[in-house]
Amino acid sequence: MRAPPLAVLLLCVAGCGPAAVPNDTSSSPLLALPTESVPSVTPTAAPTPTPLATPEPTPRATREIAGIEFVLVPGAADLRVEAGLSRDDEGAAAATVAADIPAVEHEFERTFPRRPVIYVFGSTESYVDGFVRIFGYPLSTATFVAENSVSFFEPSLRLIAVNWAAVGDRRPVAAIRHELTHLLTLDACSPRCDLVPAWLNEGQARLAEALVPGGEWRLLRVRYEAASMAVTGSLIPLNTLVSQLAWNGLTDWAGYFKYQESARAVELLREDVGGSAPLARIYERLRRGQNLAQTYAALTDRSFDDFVASLPGRMRAAVPAGQGLVAVQPTSYLVYGFPPASTITVTVSGPLVSESWPLVISPFGSNFDVVGPARRPGVYTISARGDDAVFTIKLRKLEPGAPGDLH
Repeated sequence: MRAPPLAVLLLCVAGCGPAAVPNDTSSSPLLALPTESVPSVTPTAAPTPTPLATPEPTPRATREIAGIEFVLVPGAADLRVEAGLSRDDEGAAAATVAADIPAVEHEFERTFPRRPVIYVFGSTESYVDGFVRIFGYPLSTATFVAENSVSFFEPSLRLIAVNWAAVGDRRPVAAIRHELTHLLTLDACSPRCDLVPAWLNEGQARLAEALVPGGEWRLLRVRYEAASMAVTGSLIPLNTLVSQLAWNGLTDWAGYFKYQESARAVELLREDVGGSAPLARIYERLRRGQNLAQTYAALTDRSFDDFVASLPGRMRAAVPAGQGLVAVQPTSYLVYGFPPASTITVTVSGPLVSESWPLVISPFGSNFDVVGPARRPGVYTISARGDDAVFTIKLRKLEPGAPGDLH
């Protein structure tokens, strides 16, 4: 679906409030200074403090591009935010990009050769329109991409598109860092991008998401879900994830888990290579024409075959052995290590109600779920019952539930 050599399709999946304004008006009473005149017996009223004027918002520079109005946000990227988004959303997108660019540049120890161009669309409808009007896609392709992604990088145009309606509430936002990683990869691997296997290209971008500060839960999912694949013998052989065509051919459950496995493999690859920027060391050799196996051997004094053979054991060793249940975020949890396609019983007990239901385990041994946003705040006990054991954790939901919710 994407242009070679490095086609990129993301199938996914820091809030900042305004600083308090100091009050410069003194709360102490005014002191009368003595004078030579006779004091008046009539008290003098203190002056009424003048309320502070609310500053007018800074005017935004806008431009119409292909019939869509964008705000042009200054910074290290050429950031174009659809004008219909709020100033808070615009600020969140700008802050995300400002943090992502130096992080990605550090990973590769190189700067972007030109300012990245990033389009942030306010809705799925305008996301589709952008692919048609700006990227030049046929409507059928644009619709498919929009339905199967929350952000997208087009290698031939060096353009990034973001569906803010899909990612704006996922704080910290990580999708932009994923696409920026793909963009700088094209510069880092040139002129030998043909030597970059798809699992490395896609895995490093997914790992970049998991390394966004405040998003440690994403790294936890990467590690546990990859470990579950190893425990259940469902790891996808890396040698089948070399070409982008083969990568794109994996959909459904495999379309998600291929990212988690590859991200974990890249994390272990970085660990073996070492240094402050291990990927930069890898790409320096790829640019010179060494393939990944030669590069790994040169940088670690180990064979790449040994690296591949060790992956299942290293992935399993990173999490508690066997089956289990782990809290991922305050209101989400993950069951892992269960036989693929088996059925377990999940029970969620919280304020006013306890509910149980059967859960069919994914083909890769793990499933992720959340305590629904409509539920009341409070402590929830989650249990997962398999054939041989019951696993239990507690979660505390702080956000209010939906009005009228009985759960």
